[in-house]
Amino acid sequence: MRVYWLILPSALVAAGCSSAPAEPDALTPHAVTGRVTVEGKPAAGVVVTLLPTDAPMVPQIPRNPHAITAADGTFTIGTFAAADGAPQGGYQIVLSWPGEKNENAESEATEITDKLMGWYDGTHSTLAVRVKAGTNAVPPIAIPKITAAPPKSQGVPGRN
Repeated sequence: MRVYWLILPSALVAAGCSSAPAEPDALTPHAVTGRVTVEGKPAAGVVVTLLPTDAPMVPQIPRNPHAITAADGTFTIGTFAAADGAPQGGYQIVLSWPGEKNENAESEATEITDKLMGWYDGTHSTLAVRVKAGTNAVPPIAIPKITAAPPKSQGVPGRN
């Protein structure tokens, strides 16, 4: 009989620790996919980053949601792990496409140039996405031929 009284409290504690269905979490990532083309051709190696405008940001998340385009130009965004998605909210889409090393860089280390010349950085990009619960598809991003850098900017309104 004494064994029963020793086991019963342990069983009750274990039952109380069972996992109940979790409430929807604001940090739960949702699938975000898309495709980038440059001059009508798939663009491999483009770094796609989502900058939160009204979504969770660092330190709530480890880093901004991001991906790198595959050979066919497609990408799947990841926040906490590769390709796990992004939390709900609004984001500005920022793109950079690393090119060759710039041997004429002024510092000892050579800089890697951006083939997009800054047209899709945080100051110039007009691309945006609103991530909702479920699967999210970013409309195709078609980049035209770029021959010159964008005009100088005085900053981002509301951010500087």
